[in-house]
Amino acid sequence: MTRSRHLLTLAAAGAALALLAGCTSGSGDDEPTGDATTATGTPSATETPSEPSPSETGSTDPGRTDDDIDDAPPFPADASEDVGEAAGEPDLMLADVRAAEHEDFDRVVLEFVGTGTPGWVADYVDGATEDGSGEPIDLEGEADLQISVSNTRYPNEGEAGYYDGPRQFEAEGDEIEEVHVAGTFEGLTQVVVGIDTDGAPFRVFALTDPVRVVLDVQHVED
Repeated sequence: MTRSRHLLTLAAAGAALALLAGCTSGSGDDEPTGDATTATGTPSATETPSEPSPSETGSTDPGRTDDDIDDAPPFPADASEDVGEAAGEPDLMLADVRAAEHEDFDRVVLEFVGTGTPGWVADYVDGATEDGSGEPIDLEGEADLQISVSNTRYPNEGEAGYYDGPRQFEAEGDEIEEVHVAGTFEGLTQVVVGIDTDGAPFRVFALTDPVRVVLDVQHVED
């Protein structure tokens, strides 16, 4: 009886020590790891921040003003069609569209990622419609100035980087009222601009690093 009572006492003491050890060593198990999630199952604060949303002026990079362009060609005497020749493989993808007012003109910039030289056709059109769907494009202003940029493509499935700003946005310019980004269809990227003065002179030129197609509309005196 004495030996049995002694064994029971030792067992009880061992259980108490095990319980005490469990209470003092559990704090380290609560430290979050790099893959920790919140109670709702979403990633914790260590998650990489998402990209900023596009601004109301259409640009996915509202800090860009394109004021550093020093070699723009002169404005033509009239508003004739403007054509540029493409070169290289059609691997350009629309990444950004932005508009801004300058001292003597308003500017729309189409920025692309990829390689190759863009071509374009720019002209005033009657009753602008979207390529592919044929949906009418309704813009503020007295005239529609359309530019179609060639040597471009639509992104492949799952490919990131294509322009994700608003399809249509107002432009605070003297001549440009609104900009409509129709998108890319069969190798052509279409953008239509609502112009305050029908027949206002315009110029188009391309830049590199990054690849850009610039459309300037000259201010017309009243």
